[in-house]
Amino acid sequence: MKFAVEVKGLRKSFVSGWWKKRKKDALKGIDLSVPEAAFWGILGPNGAGKTTLLSIISNLVTPEEGEVRVLGKNIRTHGPEICRHINLSSGHANFLWSMTVRENLRYYAMLYGLSGRSLAQKVDELMALFQLQDFAKVRFDELSTGTKQKLSLAKALVNEPRLLLLDEPSVGLDPDVARRMRETIRQLHREKSTTILMTTHNMKEAETLCEQVAFIKDGVIKACGKPHDLKRDLRLGDTILISFQGMLSVLPLQGMKGIYGLQVSDSSCRILVDDHHQWLPKILDLFIGQKVSIHDLHIQESDLEDVFIAYSR
Repeated sequence: MKFAVEVKGLRKSFVSGWWKKRKKDALKGIDLSVPEAAFWGILGPNGAGKTTLLSIISNLVTPEEGEVRVLGKNIRTHGPEICRHINLSSGHANFLWSMTVRENLRYYAMLYGLSGRSLAQKVDELMALFQLQDFAKVRFDELSTGTKQKLSLAKALVNEPRLLLLDEPSVGLDPDVARRMRETIRQLHREKSTTILMTTHNMKEAETLCEQVAFIKDGVIKACGKPHDLKRDLRLGDTILISFQGMLSVLPLQGMKGIYGLQVSDSSCRILVDDHHQWLPKILDLFIGQKVSIHDLHIQESDLEDVFIAYSR
């Protein structure tokens, strides 16, 4: 398997203060391998080290210890070459304030070597993709937060990166703009097989987009895997609530792998399972077999937010 990002033993600390200096360890020995063409999320509370990790991968920050390989090459020795094939979009966009949207896009496209007709074509293409045509001549400091974020995403695609790093891409966006942004990112990943590594505090966004997620807390990766597997490992599961009439025995379900909990009263039961899609037909068969009539059925699905809370404690 080829990896777009390989990080081993990564450590980074920052010193703050003048009279009484304070040292904060942002990353404490991070190991992470992201396959090519994957879409992964980096999740964690504020101050966990997510942005520092992306900054190191993008060659903006140098770690004190550890090895970083991007697109198969060591970033210490091949930094300039690697940077031609990667790009970064921050949720806190910061561009040349006095330049217009078109001027900013042209400027960054030129930094990646575009010129002449190819430069004009790429700028027009990105402005159309992110619906920026109406803001072509508007200065950056006059743009709304959402438009600034769309410009940041457009800038991140000027070089058609093989690795795209997204740091809180939907922060501050209206729901409809955020939805269109997610669809654009999903389409980019699907059509061009771009490797995407994204930090976000939006758990629904992460669960919708990311094939796999890594949870960071206090500079350490606490868990890494597919959302479904992480929920299973934490035994979060889904809750099936059923109200019924009749005599019900749940003995056939007790002790079965995938059943995390059973609570039964005279007219209702609460069953915690690893995956309700798998267990609901079997549970309904149990009711039918015992000739117990169901009055109401409700399913409460656990989600990535529950996982986030569990690992953030």
